[in-house]
Amino acid sequence: MRESMDQLMDQLMDQPMDKPIKVTILCSGFGLGFYTPGLLLQAGLRRLGVDTAIHVFENVLPESARLKVDKSRKAYHDNFAVALMSQKVPQDMRNSLDPAAMEVLLNQWTAEDRRYFICLSGHWIYVLEEYRRRREPEPVHVDIVYMDSTPSPSWKNLAKHHPRFADGCGETTFFENDKNRVSHYIDIPAVEHIPFEARQSRLFVHGGGWGMGTYRDKVGQLEEAGWELDLLLYDQDQPDEQRDSIRYFRMDPQWRTWQRNEAGEHTFPPFGEVKSGEETMYQVGPDYHGMLDRACHVQAIVSKPGGGSLTDSFATATPLIMLEPFGVHEKHNADLWERLGLGMRYETWMETYGGSSNVLEDMHRRIVELRSRTPRYVELYVNSIQMQASAAGMEQGS
Repeated sequence: MRESMDQLMDQLMDQPMDKPIKVTILCSGFGLGFYTPGLLLQAGLRRLGVDTAIHVFENVLPESARLKVDKSRKAYHDNFAVALMSQKVPQDMRNSLDPAAMEVLLNQWTAEDRRYFICLSGHWIYVLEEYRRRREPEPVHVDIVYMDSTPSPSWKNLAKHHPRFADGCGETTFFENDKNRVSHYIDIPAVEHIPFEARQSRLFVHGGGWGMGTYRDKVGQLEEAGWELDLLLYDQDQPDEQRDSIRYFRMDPQWRTWQRNEAGEHTFPPFGEVKSGEETMYQVGPDYHGMLDRACHVQAIVSKPGGGSLTDSFATATPLIMLEPFGVHEKHNADLWERLGLGMRYETWMETYGGSSNVLEDMHRRIVELRSRTPRYVELYVNSIQMQASAAGMEQGS
């Protein structure tokens, strides 16, 4: 039986440690699927009283590399074929690191005696290995979290150059294609859990964090099928004033994952509704990203099957109607979601079911049922680090 949050907090307060635990979460801005889950983990850990810090990989890159990320983001939004081709270009991130920025970060970690890390992107592994080397013989605990059902490009490229990169690390895959299961999930209590019958007859249509894929091509067909839409705009995209059945939303185009707010913290994307002739008022949620407020009120999400979309689908019990995947890893995500009955490929939904809501309700109920018996990652992780810290305390006292 899973322990309650109150029990976990009591155990953390009672454990014999010389200093509080601080968990460092390592994200990447190459896609929101490697960024927003990190902030969701931070929110969950803080609910349990655990101190945290977030770092984004782009902050150990030179300014020129961040500009290149921005150019890629626009190119991938404008042309999905370019995005797909980019995955075939091999990368060794050691050549991209800014030595001075990396040194500042490693010195900070050492000064603060950082020992517990959750890593969401393969780009961080070389930084972590250098930190471990400097801290020997002190233990450094790293839990690698894979956000896709099979390795995404950052992990694939890393494995080519460094096949044993995970030695000495814990490994957690939330959505396991080979075992045909959801092994863990990120619980988001602040998001409303709305039953299907209380949801609006709408769909949330988007292209992930970078606005990639074929989502824009489906708008007309979805309207013809009788659906009203919540459509996510990107950068300078503008709403179509002739389409009354569509509400438009946007993340602040000026915001970047590697930026921090006035308090020195990374934030969820500023998010707001776009209305013609009105200034968009962007808001930043403290516990989750604003896209989830749309996801929990609609009957389905229409998107490419990225790890972030699977996370949102499971957390909100919203079925995923899956568009063309961004690479092999997203194809495997789609295969898994379809086999588990939690989502369906767009073509199947339209051609076999005529875009019906009935099949969506069935999928919603499967997600609710599966979620009720799936372990929450944050609670298991806190249990794990608690035991590691207690063992280290006993070893020092013996």
